[in-house]
Amino acid sequence: MRATPSTSPGVAGRESTKPSKRKLDQLWKRYTATRDEQVRNELVTAYFYLVRVIASRIAARLPRSIDVNDLRSVGGIGLMRAVENFDTRRGTPFESYCATRVRGAILDELRSQDWVPRLVRNRATQYNEALAALRRELGREPSPHEVGARLGIPVGEAERMRRESNFTSMLTLSPQEERDDDSRTLRRLDVLMDKGSEEPFERMVARDLAGSLSKVLAKNEQVVVALYYKESLTMKEIGSVLGISESRVCQIHTKTLEKLRAHLEGLGVRGLHELPETPRARRPRE
Repeated sequence: MRATPSTSPGVAGRESTKPSKRKLDQLWKRYTATRDEQVRNELVTAYFYLVRVIASRIAARLPRSIDVNDLRSVGGIGLMRAVENFDTRRGTPFESYCATRVRGAILDELRSQDWVPRLVRNRATQYNEALAALRRELGREPSPHEVGARLGIPVGEAERMRRESNFTSMLTLSPQEERDDDSRTLRRLDVLMDKGSEEPFERMVARDLAGSLSKVLAKNEQVVVALYYKESLTMKEIGSVLGISESRVCQIHTKTLEKLRAHLEGLGVRGLHELPETPRARRPRE
């Protein structure tokens, strides 16, 4: 039997070979006449190269956790159904008919395993398409109001769609990967930053700074700084804690900043213009 390169009109590219047209015609005639299972299996084997091509192309756009062999297995079932349902009398090339059925079988299987509801994924697609179009038109990141206007929905609904779009993808931390500057394999979990942990260097700097300020500031000044900048209390709340008026707290705060500025100037620290001249506006907490 002479093998010829695939010239499938339904799937571009050539990944494998298939039997000659004469051999395929004979198989189709026998199967149409007998519906014999063995002949059907021969046709499935002959056209399975289409499954490999389609499954590989779909897998290329999916996460690595999706095994291409699983897609090929599902596509093989779609191919079998295509062979069983194909009508040779219509004159349609089997490759075109088969490609649609195989692709549909694979996509149906992927949808059945999708943990995100179809409506949520469709809304996420609409939001991302509108966002991408506005980025191209405006040359910048669009505001929620602009995205809502493009979609014809209130800004609150657009914001809800944005949050839903973040739920449509899932990242695994377990697969290993290689870094360009290190030939050793790493897991994302191994290099994930714990933003809640305290770094030793920051703790050391904070301790040294606290020791330095304790030598410069009086006791009441240290308390005002701690309550205002660390505990985020307002001037009025600090006054209530210390039993003094709000204006007196403002005076202590202003004097404290002057002391700190002079102390840092003596140490030769640059960027002193960034120190606040007056207390920051802060709303009383409810």
